[in-house]
Amino acid sequence: MLITVALPIYNGNPYLEKAITSILAQDVNLELIISDDRSSDGSLDVAESFADSRIRILRNDRNGGIFGNLNRCISAARGDPIQVFSQDDVMLPGYLASQVALLAKHTDAGLVYGMPERIDEQGRLLGTDDSDVTPERIEWPLYLWISSHYGSLPSSISSIMIPRSTFDAVGLFDPGYPLAGDLEFYNRVAERFPILFNREVRHAVRTHQLMTSALPTSGARYLREELRLADWYRKHWSEPELEKVRYFRADMRGRYHLGWIRRMAMRGHIAQAAHALRDLNRLYPLHWVIGLQLQRLLGWRGLARPSIPPPKATAVA
Repeated sequence: MLITVALPIYNGNPYLEKAITSILAQDVNLELIISDDRSSDGSLDVAESFADSRIRILRNDRNGGIFGNLNRCISAARGDPIQVFSQDDVMLPGYLASQVALLAKHTDAGLVYGMPERIDEQGRLLGTDDSDVTPERIEWPLYLWISSHYGSLPSSISSIMIPRSTFDAVGLFDPGYPLAGDLEFYNRVAERFPILFNREVRHAVRTHQLMTSALPTSGARYLREELRLADWYRKHWSEPELEKVRYFRADMRGRYHLGWIRRMAMRGHIAQAAHALRDLNRLYPLHWVIGLQLQRLLGWRGLARPSIPPPKATAVA
């Protein structure tokens, strides 16, 4: 079996060498496809410095964004399955083998995602989410329930390994979602296949100030994409159930959005902040969001874990 590791890169010089080294150290038969999205920080030089016949390097003529760049890696893949990985992160020994083993155990699955440990800019351990009680096999109703309330199940694209048959069935990542393209893809996969959770902690996801989610412009972009994704969730829930889902999300996601909107206004971008508030109100009514935040400030107990059962909907045929 040949495993493809798809590594899209763009200005990832600070951590790229460690990422590539950790991939090549995996004890499996692999090819590493690196696609450079017109980096300007020497990332391509780092990739080309590795004299290893398992590496193939692609160079984009124009910037395609993370998911357009990732699709190019996948389209060039010769292996099956395909492990996606990020330029910031690190594979620990046995990672690819553990992902493959779980896919072999559940041959009808659409993808497997692993549990990462979290590291900081210097590679120091920040911890793992030992409280995650998600089962190994996630069927459609449970996936919809978890994703509706908590968002993306995989915490990083570095966590996912995907059989080629999944791409044949649902297509590639949608570059029209520059930030939420991973969640949009997982939703399509879950409609057709079970999803697997690999509890073995065998990769590390790095947190740092230059990661996309930490950039000042990311909040408004996430909000716009979240509005589009809301239509997908709406079609799978009844209106009374959806109302409860949205109220729960208004606490977690509403707090996040309200935070960056406040910071935007404090920097003097009043018109943009006002527009963002209108978008937020479409997604989660502002009286919900503000009311829930006031409850927190007053020390009232926050929302309990949702008790809404998974809907009795069937997946797309």
